[in-house]
Amino acid sequence: MTHEIKAKSALKVIEPEKVKTLLMPGEVGATIELIVKDKNGKITDHRGPMRSRSFTRQFLELLWIQALQIPENSLYQVRDTGNVLRAICESAKTFTCDAGIGVVTLGIIVGTGNTAPTIDDYVIETPIPHDAVPPTAGALQYGAVAFGAPASDATTSRFTITRDFSNNSGGAITVNEIGLYVEGYVYNITYYFMTIRDVIGGGLAVPNGQTLTINYQPQAAI
Repeated sequence: MTHEIKAKSALKVIEPEKVKTLLMPGEVGATIELIVKDKNGKITDHRGPMRSRSFTRQFLELLWIQALQIPENSLYQVRDTGNVLRAICESAKTFTCDAGIGVVTLGIIVGTGNTAPTIDDYVIETPIPHDAVPPTAGALQYGAVAFGAPASDATTSRFTITRDFSNNSGGAITVNEIGLYVEGYVYNITYYFMTIRDVIGGGLAVPNGQTLTINYQPQAAI
């Protein structure tokens, strides 16, 4: 008999005051934290927080579109996760990443690819699929994306994007790559773009019956 593992992403958001500042003064970037817990909540592996070093060009292109308020009659092309250049305008939906349970087109995404990141990466190399019930070998159960509110200390402002990935597949799954997919918009059509891709050296094994929590923290330091 198998049981679905319940994810509680909102409970896993790391407290800002407990996060070591890893950015240099004047720098904008992100940190990433990886936590693996068993079914009783015991931590079996913990990596980070560590620097996320792999913002892609789509991040800056979407930011530029928003900053300049590019209208629908003067679009700018950005490469989406399907490797298609999409003409995008400014929108209140741009950078949205509040994916629900089981959504693999938006939010934090995991994969098994280990090719070194480049600025031109537009998609996770080998995505790990969402595991529905009954369980499927090689798949993880994607929880809903949750957020921690913005917070600041004397030198750094930050907020948290977090997601749980539960393994009920019957075997261990190694996560090698992590990305952040966000929305872009034009003419009432939503497209999806990867803004971060990180590769974890040596990978991170998630044993069967355990849950991986990923915390991304966009930050600005002074």
